[in-house]
Amino acid sequence: MGRNEHMVRRFNGSTITMTDDARRVNRGRASREGPAETLRVVRPQGSRQAAFMLQVFILSAFIFPSDAVIRIVGAQGYLASLVSLVLFLAWAVTALLGLHDPVHTRYPVRGALALLWICALLSYAAMPLFTPNETQRLGADRWMLLLVGMSGVILVTAEHLRSPADLLRVIRTLVWGGAFSGVVATLQFWFLWDLKPLLRLALPGFESGSAYGSFQGRDALVRVSGTTIHPIELGVVAGMLLPVAIWLGIHDRERSPVRRWLPVGLIGMCIPMSVSRSAILAVCVAMATFTICLPAKQRVWLFAFAPAAVVAIFATTPGYLRTIIGSITAGAEDASITNRLDNYPRVVALVQQAPWLGRGGGTFLPEDATRILDNQYLKSAIEMGVLGLAALVLYFLVPAITALHARARTTSPELRSLCSALAGAGLAATVGAYTFDAFSFAQFASVHAVVLGLCGACWLAVQRWPAQTRIFPVPLTTAPLRPAEPASSPAAHRRRPVSPSEN
Repeated sequence: MGRNEHMVRRFNGSTITMTDDARRVNRGRASREGPAETLRVVRPQGSRQAAFMLQVFILSAFIFPSDAVIRIVGAQGYLASLVSLVLFLAWAVTALLGLHDPVHTRYPVRGALALLWICALLSYAAMPLFTPNETQRLGADRWMLLLVGMSGVILVTAEHLRSPADLLRVIRTLVWGGAFSGVVATLQFWFLWDLKPLLRLALPGFESGSAYGSFQGRDALVRVSGTTIHPIELGVVAGMLLPVAIWLGIHDRERSPVRRWLPVGLIGMCIPMSVSRSAILAVCVAMATFTICLPAKQRVWLFAFAPAAVVAIFATTPGYLRTIIGSITAGAEDASITNRLDNYPRVVALVQQAPWLGRGGGTFLPEDATRILDNQYLKSAIEMGVLGLAALVLYFLVPAITALHARARTTSPELRSLCSALAGAGLAATVGAYTFDAFSFAQFASVHAVVLGLCGACWLAVQRWPAQTRIFPVPLTTAPLRPAEPASSPAAHRRRPVSPSEN
């Protein structure tokens, strides 16, 4: 415990601390302003360290391209993956040493994660029955490492973020990470300058081996990828983060308007710059969920601002509307749509060969690019069978339902809006996974794991925190930290000196 902190009580099995500054303010103000509920003065031990580790993970996922890997580790050797493995190790160590009690910390997201783990392990055990080659075995190992990393992020986010201040730190980092990717995408789209080679130079010992370039064409427009691997990934991730960024802009009043709304603009611009139908689908689902759950006043402001945002997108991206409408209405003339439809009979035939447990996660690695499914559900159906597909659907849906249920159980306006934003992000990932093989893209998997962990954290926050807990800092002048000194204190009965005139 630091020199300027003092233990005040125990809460949910964790040490609660109060800083010296808070104690001095408490002593000086309580007698003047009367009693008030303590909302912002406690911090469970370990929450700050968990927030710092998650911030490192988020920044590594957004700043450093995931195609830069340590060759000896393989495709899972990118920096964010290595940090996620450390997070899982930290969660396991704290549980084994008794510093954290995962047995009595229960929430639906972990149940969905456990079900996915069971199906993945059963599928991995059944893999030798289909005599996989060396490449497929390595693919299965990569899938298990990815699952370990995602589990570490989810578990630490949900179970160790026990302070509103630390929850806010992680969300701010997540939003600004998406904004940084937006800056890189803006440089690529408007100036045709790619910052990613310079970012890779900051990782000595890492090698780049991406099969995709930073620039792709669609009709007369250039599609960019920001710090992701592919424009579709950029667009879907931006669609997931946009409601969270708007939530932060609405409620984070201690920041200046520029710091609150600049990330919203940068993340929002990633959607048209990706020139992706998947991005439009993801942002529509996310924003519809978020908007429906907003209070009426905020909903009106959002509806009033939406047309201006759409006009700004079309005005700054000439040809975007024509390109998107053309790609949506192309039908059978679009090669990507035709290829996806042609893959359905092949998927059915492969699933019938191993209907229940599949051939092993990560083993479907077609050499022909036309056989790539661009659909995570179909890919998982082949690799993990019907049981694995059902587990994957629950893995996507349960966190969003959890967030909406947590919203219904709390009266805190900030927490209710946050739950709505997270539910929108989770549902955007659910529909986005239908349009590309989502877990083959590292930044999507990383952001999705953080979103799932935040859904679990909100569920637990409703149980742990007082009903009116504020996520954002409360001005000290309106939030005294302890009850006022009773009027019957010894100071109140001290004898008053008598003046000579009164004798």
